[in-house]
Amino acid sequence: MPTAYHMVHYRRFDAGTADLKGQTLESLCRTALNTSRDGSSLWERPEDRLFDIGSSDGRRIFLNKVADLSSAVFGEMCLAQNKDLQALLNMTPAKVQLSDLTTAVVYDLNEREAPSGSEFIRGLAYWLSIGNHLFFVKTHSMSADLIQQYMDWLLKRCTSVVDPALLIGLQAEFDNSQVGGDIGDIRSLRVAGKATPQIAVNVPVDTTDKEVNTSRRVADRIAQMAQAVPIIEALLGKPKAESLVDSLGPNEYLAVEATVKVRGRRTEASKAKLQSIANDLADMSDAKVQIEGKDGRVLDGDALLRTRMPFHQPHEGSNLLEFENVADQLQEVYARFAKDGKIKA
Repeated sequence: MPTAYHMVHYRRFDAGTADLKGQTLESLCRTALNTSRDGSSLWERPEDRLFDIGSSDGRRIFLNKVADLSSAVFGEMCLAQNKDLQALLNMTPAKVQLSDLTTAVVYDLNEREAPSGSEFIRGLAYWLSIGNHLFFVKTHSMSADLIQQYMDWLLKRCTSVVDPALLIGLQAEFDNSQVGGDIGDIRSLRVAGKATPQIAVNVPVDTTDKEVNTSRRVADRIAQMAQAVPIIEALLGKPKAESLVDSLGPNEYLAVEATVKVRGRRTEASKAKLQSIANDLADMSDAKVQIEGKDGRVLDGDALLRTRMPFHQPHEGSNLLEFENVADQLQEVYARFAKDGKIKA
């Protein structure tokens, strides 16, 4: 069975201070899909599960397959486009005159509309709602914002199961203190800010020179450390580093920021040390700290949960995922996060 790895994203349902009488996102979705019209529920009316984004290119979101799993609600969203052309290459070669000097054998490139009764798929999302927790996998042009827009439309305009004035939020980042456990093995960390030591290099004042504010980013790998000059010497070589120092004006100094990554197969000792360093840095009140882990990210005290999971494909190279397998895998992520104390079951 072919397998593809995708990122599973986590959001927490937040309806502000509204009194939903104990209803969760899961129960609201179930209520919405049970809404009846002319004797049939929304489960049975795919045409009424269509959300027009209102874009000029005719993009619409279809809630296609959707199932009540008793313990959760699980669905498949398709971002479709009905006003577009698809470029195709006809693999039958033909000799053509391309200019006065060039005759070549080429393939014909043309554009076609989707077949009658079809629309091009521009993105997919598979989502699972358990309680007030939402897990989703998205592909191509589907975005978390579009998923939130659809949920807002489904619960308000499509079915009116909540007050239209209610602000429905799917919170991505929240106070790290509200997330139990940690984000798994630390993979990288970045530190910047006033709490990190800097080194200033002063040079004699030359009143004949103009003062020019300069800022150099070396390959976008920047981090502040206590010894700027040795780092620049390692990056640029000693002659160029000395030349750079000599060029500085009276109000300029060198500040080097660094991202430190451990590459290769790490030992248990290096994992523990990196976790310890990350925990110490996270306590620095005026430093900007970003910690990337196996199951998420912490940035300036805010946490974002996510993890990579394997999903079955119908066939090798497919853009689709197997519906039942995605449902199982998303429930597995929920169970893991709940067991590890990252979220409350």
